[in-house]
Amino acid sequence: MGRRVRAWGVAPRSEGWGLWNTWGEGDLEVTLVVSAVETTVGLLESWSRSRGVDPVLPLPSQNAVIRHGWIGPMTLAPRAARRAGLGGRPLS
Repeated sequence: MGRRVRAWGVAPRSEGWGLWNTWGEGDLEVTLVVSAVETTVGLLESWSRSRGVDPVLPLPSQNAVIRHGWIGPMTLAPRAARRAGLGGRPLS
């Protein structure tokens, strides 16, 4: 991922970047490169414990790049999995 992010003009950081695949207006698939790594880690930890936490949007100042299209691999939020018809076991 680092090479791709650099190709988008984003400088490397020691703490890395969070990549969020989401939908824009009109169901446009977009990838956000965000500086909020701790938020990204917190969401993944919650989802791994079957907690259906929906992501909030990063602050505009946390977006380094917004690109059309998704890059992978990716982990779907529980709500996104249901939206895509990929529902799994129910969250408690």
